Amino acid sequence: MSLDIKSLAQPDAVLIQHGLRAVGFYDGTTNGNPGNLTLDAYKRYLASLAAVEQPGNSLAAKLVGILKREEGVREQPVNTNRGKRVEEYQSATWLPGSGWAWCAAFICWGVRELEKLADLPFPRPQTAGAWDFERWAKEDAGPTVKLHKPKQEIKAGDIVIFTFSHIGLAIEDEKHGMVTTVEG
Repeated sequence: MSLDIKSLAQPDAVLIQHGLRAVGFYDGTTNGNPGNLTLDAYKRYLASLAAVEQPGNSLAAKLVGILKREEGVREQPVNTNRGKRVEEYQSATWLPGSGWAWCAAFICWGVRELEKLADLPFPRPQTAGAWDFERWAKEDAGPTVKLHKPKQEIKAGDIVIFTFSHIGLAIEDEKHGMVTTVEG
């Protein structure tokens, strides 16, 4: 469903502008006179919904595809948290250098690659800490990212934070209490 933004009454247009601002798609005025900024923001918002709603073409499915292609990457030399690919992953975070655990960097890199394919309805994570992804989901990502706690079904494309300070991406839906992940 799509609205004709330009035909809305001013109070309704104000609500739309405030709503688009609240979910991070709009940073223009909220005077109820929708112009090109409002229209563009609304189009980006609708595109983000369409991406989420289409199985196989969703942001989650695209992220699974990106990270599955990275399966088999290993540290060089072994057990050093270094290597050409590992250092590329680490460059997707705020933490400089290399030689540190890269599981969170792997997820950040995947989301950075996803951002090249589609507009994200949330700010890209850039944390080097697995547990910090929970803070990112609560504080930075906004309403488009849902934080699931244990005992909820994990779906392909969900970021999984383990209690032992590790993180991965579910590449299949949870079955019988088990989930398949790809991890850095």
